[in-house]
Amino acid sequence: MTKVCVSVTSSATEDLRNQIMRAFSYGADFVEIRFDYLMLADMQESLKIVESIRKRAVFTLRSVQQNGKFIGKNEDRIFWLKQLALSQPMMLDIELHTLRDNDELVDFFAEQKTRMLVSWHDFEKTPTRNELTDLLGEMRIYSNYVKLVTTARNVEDCIRVLDLYKDVTELNLISFAMGEQGILSRILCTTYGNAPFTYAALEEPFVSGQLTIQQMRKLYDMIALSSGKINARPL
Repeated sequence: MTKVCVSVTSSATEDLRNQIMRAFSYGADFVEIRFDYLMLADMQESLKIVESIRKRAVFTLRSVQQNGKFIGKNEDRIFWLKQLALSQPMMLDIELHTLRDNDELVDFFAEQKTRMLVSWHDFEKTPTRNELTDLLGEMRIYSNYVKLVTTARNVEDCIRVLDLYKDVTELNLISFAMGEQGILSRILCTTYGNAPFTYAALEEPFVSGQLTIQQMRKLYDMIALSSGKINARPL
């Protein structure tokens, strides 16, 4: 069965638990906890809240330079990335550029045996096939779980991202495109490709082209039904 990870973007600790519970009740397999949406003063309490589900969670602390919400100092972000790693989530999403710039952090993750999901995003376009292949080659140095996300301006961009799956071996690749033109790639990355999971919003998409978990589940049920793999669930 296709796995779906729901992004949880709560900005208040009192709502964090509720969002997680709703995500799982809607059919999420995993949740992505966007810690960058939270206040620094709430980080420790939030880690306690997610303790019971951390093995079904991807922890993320995205900087503003990567379209995230974390606006603190870099040393503060490094400190909290280490704290997230010490909590031992299912995976810690860490940007390629962060690893490039922080050898000491790379060493720390290695010592802690942190299961990293190395990510790279292009919020404007989809690079050439050669550029994408080169990026994958660098990303897999750090982990065999990588997430490469671009922005599709046309269908060809969408196809180029999915084409990466044809030549990738021994790599757990999550690759899709943002934007309305990239919607298809969000669905097909786990069916045409072999992505371990894809991403969905809880109830309101917060990036262009994102589907909600309920929409994603309905589409996957339709695909499975048409291929004769399951009995239909109520739509």
